[in-house]
Amino acid sequence: MNRRERASLDSAEQPLALLRPTRSSETLIFLPTYNECDTLGRMIDALLALPIACDVLVVDDRSTDGTTGILVSRAAAEPRLAAMVRPGKLGIGSAHILGWMHARRLGYQRIVTVDADFSHDPGDIPRLLAALDQGADVVIGPRFAAGGRLDYVGWRRFVSRSANYLARNALGLPIAEYTTSLRAARLDRVPEGLVETIESGGYSFFLICMVRFVRAGLNVTEIPIHFHQRTEGTSKISHLEIVRGALNLVRLTVRRKWQNRYALAGGVAHDCPTCHQPFLIPAPSGELVCVACSYREA
Repeated sequence: MNRRERASLDSAEQPLALLRPTRSSETLIFLPTYNECDTLGRMIDALLALPIACDVLVVDDRSTDGTTGILVSRAAAEPRLAAMVRPGKLGIGSAHILGWMHARRLGYQRIVTVDADFSHDPGDIPRLLAALDQGADVVIGPRFAAGGRLDYVGWRRFVSRSANYLARNALGLPIAEYTTSLRAARLDRVPEGLVETIESGGYSFFLICMVRFVRAGLNVTEIPIHFHQRTEGTSKISHLEIVRGALNLVRLTVRRKWQNRYALAGGVAHDCPTCHQPFLIPAPSGELVCVACSYREA
């Protein structure tokens, strides 16, 4: 990490971006991080070693455990790795939106999203991409479909199973799991704005996103996976996020009809006047919101 990068990293005002202006493949693998110093380096190695042509993007919410420094150093040295360090903990949902926007901006054909803690096996990613090649628009890796496995025990297992049971019964959609973040999609098949205008910055993003995929008529395929118990770090989901998820499920149940109202105004994102990154987008509320630094403009 050079002096200029370190000075940017120490600033709490603006995100630090190490985003390549070009891509080296058609596939972008995205993962968000917050305090994943024990696993991030190994995960980056595993992703870059996959038998597929891919680039990797990591968005870090200014971790406090050394993750940020690991990421910045690796991104400066590895041309296939792009990174953004945001000013603070802005939420896993908005990090995913940033990943989708970056993928579209650079013209990737496919995006894969994965957790950084090895709860998802990087070796499952080629299986998801193969399903895209066979005609699927979106592919997810569910724990609760037939053939899937989940290592969680106790409270977290109860919450995960209960949330998906309620979603399946309330929404009536042909999906085994709504909350998995292991996903792959063909960007030309997913309407621009369908993902980018989700206003939930937290874990409800995954539920809302999946419902939008299905209600938009996309071909969604499920490839069951073994979801592993993390061995380092801690879960980031809070009791408040569980409440927000329940409220969003009620809203989605009431508002069953999908309407094409998610398109980005003008079909483009704009440069943020605060952080100068091209991630300022119009939200359904009418505000302009930057998912890189959280700037809002009425």
